[in-house]
Amino acid sequence: MKKNWFYLLVTVLFGMSLASNVYGKEKLRVVSSFSILGDMVHQIAGNEVHSDTLVGPNGDTHVFKPSPFDAEKVASANVLIINGLEFEGWIERLQESSEFSGKLVIATSGIDKIRMEEEEHHDEHGKDEHHDEHEEEHHDEHGKDDHHDGDHAFEWAGAFKLSAGEYVWTFAKVDGDYADPKMKMVILASKLDGEAAIEEREEMAEGLIKSHGAIDRNHGEALTPNDGNAYQLAFDSNRNVTEFRVMIKKEGVYTFFTEHMPFEFEADEHFFKNTEKQDIEPIAQEPDAGHHHHHHGEFDPHGWNSIANAKIYVENIRKALVEAVPAKASIFNKNADAYLKKLNALEKTLKSEIKQIPKDRRKVITAHDAFGYLGRDFGLEFMAPQGQSTESEASAKDVARIIKLIREHKIKAVFVESISDPRLIEQIARETGAVVGGKLYPGALSEPDGPASTYLKLMEHNVRTIIKALK
Repeated sequence: MKKNWFYLLVTVLFGMSLASNVYGKEKLRVVSSFSILGDMVHQIAGNEVHSDTLVGPNGDTHVFKPSPFDAEKVASANVLIINGLEFEGWIERLQESSEFSGKLVIATSGIDKIRMEEEEHHDEHGKDEHHDEHEEEHHDEHGKDDHHDGDHAFEWAGAFKLSAGEYVWTFAKVDGDYADPKMKMVILASKLDGEAAIEEREEMAEGLIKSHGAIDRNHGEALTPNDGNAYQLAFDSNRNVTEFRVMIKKEGVYTFFTEHMPFEFEADEHFFKNTEKQDIEPIAQEPDAGHHHHHHGEFDPHGWNSIANAKIYVENIRKALVEAVPAKASIFNKNADAYLKKLNALEKTLKSEIKQIPKDRRKVITAHDAFGYLGRDFGLEFMAPQGQSTESEASAKDVARIIKLIREHKIKAVFVESISDPRLIEQIARETGAVVGGKLYPGALSEPDGPASTYLKLMEHNVRTIIKALK
């Protein structure tokens, strides 16, 4: 009888030990791609899961480069939560290198997305009474240049100054697929420099791309300047990245003409490098829209800047956690419901406060174009010299356009960002007399002692900073 009690006690203790391992020391491991998602996980799960974040407070997800330590985090994760919409251009490669085998959660699933072309159209023309003037200027600048007429067989042309040697041109999958399974490319030497080199060679490039004859090239094969043929590049569907070796025998200027924008095939690496893995930038390119290392795709990825969207993020995270640990469902649901109430209350308060600003004064200048969703929800018009990514470069024309808009519309304030170099905005402020209205947090929380240490505080800080400056 004593032996039976002994064995029963051992069995109970062993069962308790197993439960402790699952829900104690070995809690569910959740990794979030950046700090805003990490905060949402904390609000819903509290200390019931082991939560980690790849891009921390004040970190810029656009330029993040995962380390081996980050790969270890992802490898050990049961759940990986990302924003999606091509925001984390490096995530697929990180998943592959870490051999991640857990559940992937895309927080933006089901949100009311803004199409990129929709947003660009709004920014350029939606409220700009000088649209006709801009269009006329554009026509004056480019109407007589054949290479700007948009009817070319190539979408992009770039001129590079290259030394003799070997280079690597890469094409990467974005969100699991190549932008196209194949593409024609022409490489031509030029005796001219910059844009003149492109103009000199574009007629020949046009003819070569349109011709039926092309030299087939596959992953790892060599490309050389060739006046007689285009290359037909085939992308290996079994690889995340297809590479071609570019062989240059003599130092000089070389022009490249491609059927698709090279940026459409960029994930987390620049498309053209030397053998030492240093980026090679063009000395001129058409269209000259600034270089976007992070091509975001069809939709604006900055969905969290809408509280309405953030509530959908919360539901997606809640669902994933409940499915992963059903035993904790009541805790997750209680916390998520309480958090949603706070989001609803904040949204109502901020929408009421924004009414203090007359509609004709709701124009906001920021460093990069990350606030489209906030603008849509709160009736604000955001303009930025940079594009969707902090890695995109503002051209002189972009800066001149912003300065002109500030002067014409008498915009009182411009805003620096926590993850962008403030010098461009400060320069614009000096040239226009606008004041720097404060610092906004477009895509990362502040440090714990800062004004945007949680998502709720971030949204409250951003909107109230804008209201204060525009009053």
